[in-house]
Amino acid sequence: MAIQLLYAAAIHESAASGDLQRMKAMTRQAEEWLKEAGDVSAALEALKLEIIKLERNG
Repeated sequence: MAIQLLYAAAIHESAASGDLQRMKAMTRQAEEWLKEAGDVSAALEALKLEIIKLERNG
């Protein structure tokens, strides 16, 4: 299986496909990505805070 970028659309398409093997493969890939990526939401919030700090300091 080729590596696929994990956009929400790809996950939704997999779910809608009705292809059990495709859905299981996407699940494995998404779980692996989440394990490697860590908490992306928290990292994004920290980034936004740094942007705000820099914008305030001009």
